[in-house]
Amino acid sequence: MNRAMLAGLLALQVLIVGGVLAWNVRPPEEPEAFFDFDPDAITSIQVLSEEHTIDVRKVDDAWQLADGKPADAEKVSDVLAKLVSASTGWPVATSATTAERFEVTEDSFQKRLTLHSDDDVVADAYFGTSPGYRKVHVSNVDGGPVFAIEFSNYELGSDNSSWLNKSLLRPEGSLQRLAHEGEYVLNFVDDAWVAEDGSELDNDTVEKVIGRFDNLNVYTISDAELPTEPTARLTWTDDNGEATISLYHLEEEDDWVATSDRVAGQYGISTYIAEDMAMKLEDLHPPSEEDETAADE
Repeated sequence: MNRAMLAGLLALQVLIVGGVLAWNVRPPEEPEAFFDFDPDAITSIQVLSEEHTIDVRKVDDAWQLADGKPADAEKVSDVLAKLVSASTGWPVATSATTAERFEVTEDSFQKRLTLHSDDDVVADAYFGTSPGYRKVHVSNVDGGPVFAIEFSNYELGSDNSSWLNKSLLRPEGSLQRLAHEGEYVLNFVDDAWVAEDGSELDNDTVEKVIGRFDNLNVYTISDAELPTEPTARLTWTDDNGEATISLYHLEEEDDWVATSDRVAGQYGISTYIAEDMAMKLEDLHPPSEEDETAADE
């Protein structure tokens, strides 16, 4: 065999080996999304866990909890966007035994999510164990392989408080008047807050109190038994008229609960926020010389 033929055979071998290697290291197929739905078309979200069933529904273009309380539309939108963009990669399991171990079966699951578009079910899946940070095993309720997607079971809250619109007690628009029953009446005049009885006010303290109302957030739905009378009752005037909020201090638990005549229900609020909102007139006065001297010492 002459050198030319040997060189030709060697070149052919190189081409064959190169082709095989190229085939084996070819890029994987693009991962597909596990869910296939239009987030804007979703009208109902149901989350089922071991002890709770959560229903969030769109009513007249607004998201609500089952009892009519306003839901957090931003949270709903964020959850739906994450779900519809969650890619699968390759299946991590196909056997029934492994699906049970990953807790994505009818008899063993951590969360079951069902999405409706009007009367149509557009997604129905089990969410199970986590294979890593911000990842969860999922499988369709009607069967099929198990996948791991970028999502967290925590985002599918198991109680109404986790889906609640936390700003539901805030004033609507800007405050123009604030009255603390038995304490003071403040009016917003010429870009400044003034006391109706002419009392001198500490502007920084007043602005802090007003800010507590403007940025008020609740953190939970409360079922606590409330005292007969509130610790503080405050009435404000905003862009939508007049509203009254009542603050209750539960001394034994050192918790604060708020109710409003605009929104049904009672809601837990943070202690430091409630204490500022409940300030009395004397707390809004400028510090005396004795107070300033004591603060400097």
